[in-house]
Amino acid sequence: MAWILEKRETSMRLQELTLEMVAEAVSLYLDLAYGSASSGRMPELNLPADATPEQVLGLFSKDEQGGASPSSCLRYTMRLGNRNYPFMKLLLQEHIVAGEYYFGVDTHDDMEIKPDYPDYEAWMAVRRFNSDLKRKIEDSFCSSGLPSAFNLRELCSQRTRDGAVEEIGTILVVDDEEDLADAVESLLSLRGYTMHKVFDGPSAIEAAQKIQPDMILLDYELPELDGLAVIAALREDESTRNIPVLLCTASKISLGDIDKADGFLTKPYPEELLYKMVNRVISSKESEG
Repeated sequence: MAWILEKRETSMRLQELTLEMVAEAVSLYLDLAYGSASSGRMPELNLPADATPEQVLGLFSKDEQGGASPSSCLRYTMRLGNRNYPFMKLLLQEHIVAGEYYFGVDTHDDMEIKPDYPDYEAWMAVRRFNSDLKRKIEDSFCSSGLPSAFNLRELCSQRTRDGAVEEIGTILVVDDEEDLADAVESLLSLRGYTMHKVFDGPSAIEAAQKIQPDMILLDYELPELDGLAVIAALREDESTRNIPVLLCTASKISLGDIDKADGFLTKPYPEELLYKMVNRVISSKESEG
């Protein structure tokens, strides 16, 4: 396919979006989500081959959480489900780097199911399945040359410092999406922060105890132990109780849960908002001290 690069070095501007790209992304998604049962599940992509990017974008639903304010990034979804869960979505979003888009997967399985609920173990099995499937689909996007989070990571890693930067603090990044964690690590390193990263909740608690960072940038949607459970564990331990936490999520969570963190960042977010919120949370904690 002419649009696929042997190694794509950038994500994608919306004006580069084509029907062929979307059809390939949908096909890869369905093959992994349904296996041999994927036949006949292809949605109607009733557009001419030379459809404009605007027409192709119309195949998706605009996520109002993404792009809800002028400072937000845009996010588009197409619900395709999988063989165990009907609500998983194909994702096309702008994140961190303004104007650059990539394909991904939204598991859309963030319902609050507590351990004492009768179906808790069954629900956790679904979440583990969805998480593993998400990784496989997104890896297939990257391998096929479609714009993916890997390309966002590469864009951020190519940034360079403009002169010497004073070291100003330590941040622990916790995100099971490793490419996104790497992208954030690259950008905040350029601002003078010493960065550490882990990819699950138990590792976050252990790292916080050992490193004693100035702030934790914590994703909510983590396997097994989510961000709120991590915060609860941190607050119970005297050694980590006062470490400020900036909670990030694309999910809708209650105001009460938001207040459990020291700051809140809705995904997808632009990099300037990331810097602003990191500075605000660290400065607020320093002023309290």
